[in-house]
Amino acid sequence: MDTIEITASGTKTTHDYEDHNGIERVALKDFSYNEFFQKYMRPNRPVIITSVADGWDCFRRWIDRSVHPHRLDVQFLRGTIPNLTVPIADCAKQHYNAHEKTEMKLYDFLDSWTDHQDTEVRSRYYLKDWHLRSAIPEYEFYKTPPFFASDWLNEYLLDRGTDDYRFVYMGPAGTWTAFHADVFGSFSWSVNIFGEKLWYLLAPGEEVKLRDGLKSLPFRVTEDELQNAGVQYYTVKQQPGEAIFVPTGWYHQVLNIEDTISVNHNWFNACNVTAVWSNLRAALQDVLREIDDCRDMENFDEHSQLMLKVSFGMDYADFVAILRYICDKRIELLAAGESQKGHLNTEYTLGRNHAAFDLATIETLFSAALETRAFSCTPAVEKSAVSYLKKIKKSNS
Repeated sequence: MDTIEITASGTKTTHDYEDHNGIERVALKDFSYNEFFQKYMRPNRPVIITSVADGWDCFRRWIDRSVHPHRLDVQFLRGTIPNLTVPIADCAKQHYNAHEKTEMKLYDFLDSWTDHQDTEVRSRYYLKDWHLRSAIPEYEFYKTPPFFASDWLNEYLLDRGTDDYRFVYMGPAGTWTAFHADVFGSFSWSVNIFGEKLWYLLAPGEEVKLRDGLKSLPFRVTEDELQNAGVQYYTVKQQPGEAIFVPTGWYHQVLNIEDTISVNHNWFNACNVTAVWSNLRAALQDVLREIDDCRDMENFDEHSQLMLKVSFGMDYADFVAILRYICDKRIELLAAGESQKGHLNTEYTLGRNHAAFDLATIETLFSAALETRAFSCTPAVEKSAVSYLKKIKKSNS
């Protein structure tokens, strides 16, 4: 079982990294977790890691590489995966700031992929946000790369058995994902197992140049539009077997140049949890502006949190519950003997330096939030944060 660990100096890494005229590619065999932590994850800087998927079952078995060009092995998939109902994005229809969603049986989708010769028809339906790993947990068709294993969001959700942010995407050539930044302000990683993707990535703040008179961002961008707006952006052509790390707040748009399959996670940890907290607070302020004329209603704060959960995907109680869960696990690890390591999942353990960094980050966040009375609108959450801040301080004494 691999260990996810950082050096003591790694916890002090700042954001003053050298700028490069492009997104770097590094080989998996030449790359350590500590290097990823210090050079990319902490500074919130993207990177592409090659040869990540070579040993994955989906990389070896889902694609028939005995023919040229390579093609989807529909017979293998039908024999391995049940005919599940899968989520489909209709790339020909827009619903608010996303593609219209529908559902389809997996085998019908595979038939539409292989049977249609009409390019317009083939490029319409995109199987997205498919929770295949949760649907068939016994089928380990991929392994989370070690660089992305410090994942508070999925660590918490999988332990509770309620949800996850682990997805499979399958899209014929021409399908695409609209211009967006990832949910919560999370990190994301995406590994191509088949085909080529074209990415446009914008560093945080560059997207502001694309806002219209109503402060709205475009649904789709082109290179001409990016250049005309004076946007500094990166273009990446992602190849099979490559992982791309998309940092917090980096807006992006993705086009499947060829028939493409990828495995994707959204996640956050001590490196970006402060950004997630900032986004959560900003989302609450948006809710409060929307319902400002209802401030005299009974249970106004509770109603605001309910609306926050609907619009943002979590409320203050959810966020603090995740931090409490991580606190308990890290305190337990640090209280154990020097040789002990904490189990993240069946694949990785957590080193003691990393656990201490996680705990220190939560302590700082709770201290700042309580000092500014940020939790005052949710007394139960505020009480819980006070309790856990005391628990962390006691564990340090």
